Amino acid sequence: MFSNKFKVCVSLATDSAYKLPALITSAFQKDADFVEIRFDHAIYREIDYALNIASKIRNKAIFTLRSKEEGGFFKGSNRERISLLEKLAMIRPMLLDIEISTLKKEKGIRQFLSENKIPILVSWHDFRKTTSPSTLQKKFEDMRNYSQYVKMVTTARSIEDNFKLLSLYDSNDNTRLIAFAMGEHGILSRILCNLQGNSPFTYASLDRPLAPGQIDIVLMKKIYSRIIDSLKSK
Repeated sequence: MFSNKFKVCVSLATDSAYKLPALITSAFQKDADFVEIRFDHAIYREIDYALNIASKIRNKAIFTLRSKEEGGFFKGSNRERISLLEKLAMIRPMLLDIEISTLKKEKGIRQFLSENKIPILVSWHDFRKTTSPSTLQKKFEDMRNYSQYVKMVTTARSIEDNFKLLSLYDSNDNTRLIAFAMGEHGILSRILCNLQGNSPFTYASLDRPLAPGQIDIVLMKKIYSRIIDSLKSK
């Protein structure tokens, strides 16, 4: 069933934490429902100031410290990244994005997040392709063991790849799944994932895309507005 309010999370990245307040303000002025703060960009070097800013909107924020293996920009050691993840977690954002690979490898962070009851968005990215629906389904079944919030992102090589991801919603009852494909061929899934099942939101950029095929918030909201108007007229 279609929602009357399609929610959009704007990804924010900057080379200075001092630019973060302006980016957050701009995102919400453009009608973002949530923001994703990419701490793996340079602001992790100014973590205390960045967290002071981010804490003010934590209930509408996803905190992300993406590993290099999954397309992130953090340049420190793995031990440093785990330590920073714990620091981000204790601000208690709406969701802490953490890769399934990290959860599997790092028993300590799993235990820390569990003991402190931190809400997590367990994520996975494939920057090369989109695998078969059955393989995606197996990955999904594994990931949902770690959280009720699951983010699965692949790379679309054809229009058909969009529907491989969207098929995950057919058998999903109560997991809050966000599934879409990157790249020019994957734009359709970025829009449609928010129209399917329990997808809580989709992602957009503030202006320049942070990932291939990412649409800016203004265009995304216009698309959803047109869809809503069309549904109301029927």
